[in-house]
Amino acid sequence: MSESSSILLLGVGTAGCAIASGVRRAFGGPIRYVLADTDAASAVDGATFTLLGGDRLSGRGAGGDIVSGRLAAEDSIKSLDEHLEGVRLVVIVTALGGGTGGGATLEACKHLNSRGIPSIVFATTPFRFEGEDRQRNARGVMSMIEDASATTFFVPLDKLIGEVDRMDEAMRRAVDTLAGGVTLFWRLVEKPGYLRLDVERIRHLASGSRRGRFAIVTTQGNGRAEQAVDSLMRSELLAAASGPTKSALCGVLAGEDLLLSEVGRIADGVRNAFSPSAFDLATVNDEDTFSGRLAVVVMLFETVAKKDDAGVPGTAMNPKRRKVKGALTIGPTGRGRFKNSEPTIWNGEDLDVPTFIRRSISIDL
Repeated sequence: MSESSSILLLGVGTAGCAIASGVRRAFGGPIRYVLADTDAASAVDGATFTLLGGDRLSGRGAGGDIVSGRLAAEDSIKSLDEHLEGVRLVVIVTALGGGTGGGATLEACKHLNSRGIPSIVFATTPFRFEGEDRQRNARGVMSMIEDASATTFFVPLDKLIGEVDRMDEAMRRAVDTLAGGVTLFWRLVEKPGYLRLDVERIRHLASGSRRGRFAIVTTQGNGRAEQAVDSLMRSELLAAASGPTKSALCGVLAGEDLLLSEVGRIADGVRNAFSPSAFDLATVNDEDTFSGRLAVVVMLFETVAKKDDAGVPGTAMNPKRRKVKGALTIGPTGRGRFKNSEPTIWNGEDLDVPTFIRRSISIDL
């Protein structure tokens, strides 16, 4: 399931490369994956590595500058093409807030779109203590990555790790937790059990979603199915919805001791809790890894309106607006008169985009 697989894992940026490498270790078998970074130090023995912007940055990294990361990706993005033969879906793991994660991830999604390959992005957002600059950098690219990918799962690091005291432990747990979740998702596709899930179904689920929510729980002992549902319902990662749930994917991973009644209780619990209009269930049975334990991964695909379409016309916060003939082609898929010039990025915001659009300000015409 490595080079012949139709799903590719792409780690972008230093943190993204670390997460992708963690998925590879946790998976315990061949996996088709590529690491891409502006920092040559992210290369890992035995992994396919693409250096972004080598001529521009000489392998020293983007220095937290989104423009540098984006230009480096533009220089080198076609080097990914040799790894895309037969690929139907790319899963991107990255971290926002720095230069390469924000800048290069956007360019990777756009390039994959041009090849007709949808991407699902798992992107962490910075810890609160990392400061407003990194938070602003992350916010500045989130909507653009959403528009360029099939679905993006934004995972706040503060909610990912729980309570820890030491910085090194926090970072290690963040990487391990997200890598573990992506690994479980990967097993659903590559090592299906009685209820199967394939890449084409995932493409359909993700299509037109833009944003999603994602969480994993692991339980064991008596009542483990009920414990899993209860933990999912209380998960902070699934709490904040950006829009109605379009569809849901629930994966159950267990040993050969998995009961049909447990699968039914989990499926009913997830459907009742999140009320998706479409629901898919998949299982993986692995006696060696999950004997006596139960792991459940849930991915909720939302229908999120674009910022210029959001809100209810006629309210105090969103006054009724007159329709303007002709589309404003400013943004990640069209830049109007700026299409042949480099973006003017300041503190993570594209200044070529009018302020009222960047800040979602409604204008009463």
